[in-house]
Amino acid sequence: MKRKDRIDQRGVPARYAGYFAVLLVVIVLTDILDNLATNIGANITSSFITEFFVNGKVFGKSYEYEEGLALHNTISLIGYVLALLSPFYKSLADKIGRKPLFVLSSLGMAAGLLIIFVCRSYLVFLLGSFMLSFFIGSDIQILYVLEEAPKDKRATVYSLLKGIGGLSSVAIPAMRATLMNNDPAQWRNVYLVPGLYGLAVTVLIVLLAKETRVYQENRQAKLHAAETAPAAEKEPAPAAKSGILPAIKYIFRHKDLRTLILIKMLFDAAIVAMTNYESIMYRAGMSTEAITTAEFYYPFLYCGAVIVSGFLADRIGRKKTVLLFGSICAAAFILFVVGANGLWSPAVVGIGYGLYLGGYWIGRDYMEIISTEMVPTHIRASIMGAEGLLVYIGMGVGFAFVNVGILFLPLWLVCSAFALPCILVSVFLLRSKVKETAGVDYEAIPEDGV
Repeated sequence: MKRKDRIDQRGVPARYAGYFAVLLVVIVLTDILDNLATNIGANITSSFITEFFVNGKVFGKSYEYEEGLALHNTISLIGYVLALLSPFYKSLADKIGRKPLFVLSSLGMAAGLLIIFVCRSYLVFLLGSFMLSFFIGSDIQILYVLEEAPKDKRATVYSLLKGIGGLSSVAIPAMRATLMNNDPAQWRNVYLVPGLYGLAVTVLIVLLAKETRVYQENRQAKLHAAETAPAAEKEPAPAAKSGILPAIKYIFRHKDLRTLILIKMLFDAAIVAMTNYESIMYRAGMSTEAITTAEFYYPFLYCGAVIVSGFLADRIGRKKTVLLFGSICAAAFILFVVGANGLWSPAVVGIGYGLYLGGYWIGRDYMEIISTEMVPTHIRASIMGAEGLLVYIGMGVGFAFVNVGILFLPLWLVCSAFALPCILVSVFLLRSKVKETAGVDYEAIPEDGV
């Protein structure tokens, strides 16, 4: 094939037949990997805390469960400090393109999972966990689908892919029941299959994915403008620069974007409380088998909720969707806590868990989508990176509150007292303080944002 046949009318490499469908499949496969890497540790927390801290020794001594959990969470802050570098890594997507980071992120998640599988010490476990914390935060597959999907169907396409990917979380309780055989001592086995799967996904990305069209066209347009501009023509005002520090400055110069990210900092402060579900069930006295049964409900409820959220977000707007699912999150969390402590049926506990965690992730995702719809293409990845960096402030506050609180009060009470106000206040502030962005055309966003 001649070179000119591989270039479209806009001067960027053309796609092969059926490319968009293939890309959607690759994104779903990557999102499955991301879901497994994100949720796997939280589903077996009691097992590795018991092995390393209760039955084993860390820093030369053994601990009660809550003491071990608090110490582990505190040590994990080192991973979050390392993850502060992730936004700088993500911002590279504005300089070198989306695909190189798409490949590296999937490979990094696979490597982290396999390191934990082979670990025999807490130190090596931490190494794998830190790798997962770093690469999970990049979410390049989200940027891919948002830039490739039609503007009026962006949330719908995104939610369908996220829903299908989220359904894969059913594999975690399935692996607890089979590879782990509901034996807490066999928890490492749960990491093997996702790790090998991640390596296969990486190969598919290398072979099948191309750079996003929005990024290519934006880069081509800038090159063309630079080549054709008359030498004597007055230079236009410089566009916003990519990179984390310029992105942070950009955020604080734009009121709506600044307000959104301050609200998201409050929302993300609840993340440590929201992801302590397995420990809450364990300390309530639920058996390993009952916990496994309850965990089966989350993937199905999340899948259904996230698909519905996409249709709603394109019809009633992003803000109302966040408000709805944030409210569901708060109500379902109360059901989950009451059900777990009352030793109700695992089905009821699982429904509460599935609805609250699903509602939380949906609210978090749509806040991020709103931010992408406020900024131009050439700094979009940098803004997402800077946003990730700033919300760590809120997450740090959440970690401190929960880790200190559980040394004096029951885990469920500490998580409830902190998370519920954070979630409810942030979603209502979003509804009243941030403008709607549904239907924004990425390519039409001016250089200085909307």
